[in-house]
Amino acid sequence: MKEMDNNLDAEVRLWQEKLFSRSIRRDHKLKRISGLIGSATNLQCLDISTGDGIISSHLRSLGGSWKTMVTTKDAAVSINYSLGEAIAVIENGKLPFEDHSFDRLVIVDTLKEFTDDYEFLHECHRVLKNDGWVIISEERRAPLGPVALLQRTFGLLPSSNEKNCRNGYKVHELFETLKDGFDVPETIVYSNVLLEFFATFGEVVQRMVTGGPCWLVREKAGQKELYNYRQIYGLASFAFPLMWLLSLLEFLPGQKLLIKSRRRLWRPRLQPKLIDGRSIAEAAINTKIGTAAPF
Repeated sequence: MKEMDNNLDAEVRLWQEKLFSRSIRRDHKLKRISGLIGSATNLQCLDISTGDGIISSHLRSLGGSWKTMVTTKDAAVSINYSLGEAIAVIENGKLPFEDHSFDRLVIVDTLKEFTDDYEFLHECHRVLKNDGWVIISEERRAPLGPVALLQRTFGLLPSSNEKNCRNGYKVHELFETLKDGFDVPETIVYSNVLLEFFATFGEVVQRMVTGGPCWLVREKAGQKELYNYRQIYGLASFAFPLMWLLSLLEFLPGQKLLIKSRRRLWRPRLQPKLIDGRSIAEAAINTKIGTAAPF
């Protein structure tokens, strides 16, 4: 019986690799994250994942020593299929590691799940070494864009899932959240709007077939899941040439964010206030340039 279970798990992993090979978006995400990390040889790294075990396993091929944590039990089960090890779930936004434990910390599409993302980044700052880096992959929030409107129509906005607290970030919002403890020398906006628009239809199909994203492997996955994977693989193979062509339209607005941030001393940057409690920006807005008169 155990041998049969092991064979089934191996087949699940094989199909997960096949499905990954037909996903332009996931492949681009992995390549861009890997490019920002570079060689991880001799580095201590932490990967915080939503449950995409293929991405986590491929990150480990960069070298170094890796640990993986997730935000939900379902994600832990999914990751286990690819990594074959027990995966801890983050509780109350706290990381169970000593100060200055890691050289690199990669947050893959999970920051929007934390109610207090600022405090969680403070926790990430604590476990990073003084010269450490955090790399954040997230959705670019564009509430009036065509992708968001289509997601809203089909109930696919991130906030439609109860585990997410927000629908992603605008670039300046991530800067604001990071500014007290990190410098941000590199920002990438990628995965163009047309690619994401058509990919949303693929997500609708995945939900109809499997009840969720195909990369999130359910506990005790069996023959039913393998059958579903075959169906999705066939559809993804058919759509692959179109998605590849759409991915070349890099001049169109991007829908995904990647930020690489260097750790520095944590120092809250408080906005200066005037004696009447207004910020300088507020005072400038309410005062005519060239005069101090309130008219």
